[in-house]
Amino acid sequence: MPCCTVPCLLQIWTYAYLYQNFDEFRTTEVLEAAKKGLQFVRDHLPMRHLSGHAQYRCYFAVTRDGKPYRIQRKPFTECFYVIALFEMGKVLGDESLKAEAHKVLAAYAHWLREDSSDLGAPVLEGQPPVSPLNKVMMLLSMIMLTVERDSAFFKEHAKWCVDRILQHSQGSYVLEILDKDLKPIEGSEGRLLNPGHAIEAGWFLLDYWQKFDSQNVDLLHTAIDKFVTAPMSYGWDEEFGGLFYFMDKDGFPPVHLEWDMKLWWPHCEALIACLMAYRHTGDAQHWQAFSKVADYSLAHYPDKKNGEWFGYLNRRGEVSQTLKGGPYKGCFHTVRCWALCVEHLDAIIAKQQQQ
Repeated sequence: MPCCTVPCLLQIWTYAYLYQNFDEFRTTEVLEAAKKGLQFVRDHLPMRHLSGHAQYRCYFAVTRDGKPYRIQRKPFTECFYVIALFEMGKVLGDESLKAEAHKVLAAYAHWLREDSSDLGAPVLEGQPPVSPLNKVMMLLSMIMLTVERDSAFFKEHAKWCVDRILQHSQGSYVLEILDKDLKPIEGSEGRLLNPGHAIEAGWFLLDYWQKFDSQNVDLLHTAIDKFVTAPMSYGWDEEFGGLFYFMDKDGFPPVHLEWDMKLWWPHCEALIACLMAYRHTGDAQHWQAFSKVADYSLAHYPDKKNGEWFGYLNRRGEVSQTLKGGPYKGCFHTVRCWALCVEHLDAIIAKQQQQ
């Protein structure tokens, strides 16, 4: 049976993060599990037999004993390889792990900004080059997690990512796909909305603002108004509650058959984003939005008998898929969500106590 590597990588990051930041998880058991996972993915995921940037590609699925099984034509496995290695480098004090992570990160930036041919997707005559929001925001996320502010890589790529993400806000909506010149494209692809991605991009922008550009009031307001408040409004299902997975900005039937499902991860991102917006503005509407998402999430996703969250609900909020671990769902999003919520709640409480 194949083992999908994305949840494995994210679980390594999760264990490493919990080990560093929460006393109750700073145990030998947690550390050893992370180290075993790290050894497996380093041994079996990278395509070291290739040359150039291609040697940093990673298999999407391998067999239980590590034989290659599947590769994707998109670079998201590599994203999670970067953050898993870097976080373990911090835990173990191993600079070689951080250096390897940075090599894969540089390859990702090359594929995104210069030449994506290593990914293996054919370039078709009628297919225009596009700028997808998810790939740009993932580069910013990796930079925020692994790169020092004074490094050449940060200076070359971080602001580029921020500027590009901001261009995806077009009118009242955050468009998932633009053309290479950051202009809207025709057809259903150009009308595609993913509220979860927009909101996640919003808190990535807020994180960048908080750490590196806190005097930029315009960035603060744009991140909140355009990337948090707006998609929370147009993405929320007023009839059944929860965030839609995909939408069409002009109200046409979305082409994605799963468009009206309620996935766990957009709600995790919304919890983080709304709480950050409240922390940095004190505006009660963001606390109300956080509470609304929390009420919906805690009423629908937790498996009250066996623990953890279900990931996939139908529009009415009924569990559609009972698996809690699969090719794309592991323990990462939920744990990161609550860990960051704890961080922001602590900051909010501390600020209120000082007043």
